[in-house]
Amino acid sequence: MILTYCYRILPSAAQIALMSNTLELLRRHWNYALGQRLDALSRSRCQIDRCSIVSEPIGEIPQRVNYYTQQADLKHTKILFPDYKNIWAESQQINLQRLNQACERWLIPDTSGKRGGRPRFKKPGELRSFVYPRVNCPKAGANLKDGILKLSKIGEMPVRLHRPLPFGFVLKTCTIVCKADGWYCCLSMQDNSVPQLLPLDEVKSAVGVDVGLKEFLT
Repeated sequence: MILTYCYRILPSAAQIALMSNTLELLRRHWNYALGQRLDALSRSRCQIDRCSIVSEPIGEIPQRVNYYTQQADLKHTKILFPDYKNIWAESQQINLQRLNQACERWLIPDTSGKRGGRPRFKKPGELRSFVYPRVNCPKAGANLKDGILKLSKIGEMPVRLHRPLPFGFVLKTCTIVCKADGWYCCLSMQDNSVPQLLPLDEVKSAVGVDVGLKEFLT
């Protein structure tokens, strides 16, 4: 079973500036990576027997662009733009994974034949969150202990734990979200001892239960 609890965090003014700068840099990288994908797609997509000289650019066929090639380019990005060294590496990878999932929903139809819309370039302020994919484990970017959340590259900040974390659950990911009324951390946790709900496609039979006020169960 997987749960997600959202808590308010209380960063300092310097930490707010760092997190805001992280969102802006990730937004710019999203736009660059999306433009790279769209350019490669427009240069390599044509009819099977001919290419148009009107709508298709002429030139060398670009190399294949996917998540793995763009992830490998992160090293060059940090060399060309040193500001990206101040962002946790796994957060940059998650940003590319989000883009890859959006492109797959656009290009690859689901089981019903439907596809999602084309990923869009993000305007300033549209990217509102970034993710630390590991929490409270070796080499984790986020650590939560005694009401203090420690984020790599950002620092420690108090968390308002308005409800306790459920017993037996293991913290998996930490998503930092910027909302209109402040900053929040969304903690995703999992407990393997609690069985998962079956998908509707696997349900072969159903039972209707009517719970009323006079009779507890009918």
